[in-house]
Amino acid sequence: MAWSSLIYPQVFEGVGNYRLRENDYVFGDRKFRRNAQSVTKGKWIHHTSFLWDYEVENMLYLKVPTRARKYRVARDHLEFICRMKDYISRSAFIDGTIKATANHFSLRSTEVEEVESTIKDSVPSSKLLKRQELEEASVAPPEDQLEQFLS
Repeated sequence: MAWSSLIYPQVFEGVGNYRLRENDYVFGDRKFRRNAQSVTKGKWIHHTSFLWDYEVENMLYLKVPTRARKYRVARDHLEFICRMKDYISRSAFIDGTIKATANHFSLRSTEVEEVESTIKDSVPSSKLLKRQELEEASVAPPEDQLEQFLS
């Protein structure tokens, strides 16, 4: 989070009362961004999801989590989140992100094929399960599920 907190204040400067709040990026008190990190031997990845837009109907399926940020104050999702597109244009966000990132990192343009060729030999850390594997796991006793998960 520390490194990204150097970039996004520049991107969102003057936009919608942007700030970092309890590890969430918010406009005012409404969340628009989520992060995840993974660190393994020799590899590191930081993943950020921006909530650009959403269908209101889909948000109604989500439950309020039992453990939540203090500033959420038991608000449901529609009161807690916001659409990023209501605060900044797509082009302003992309241009601002490139400019702010270049202030801290060395950037260069590249073609997708070049990136694909560098990861061609990497071993994925996750596996896409086939329907049969999912069905077998769902009928297996809990001990067998744990053993399959660990193997």
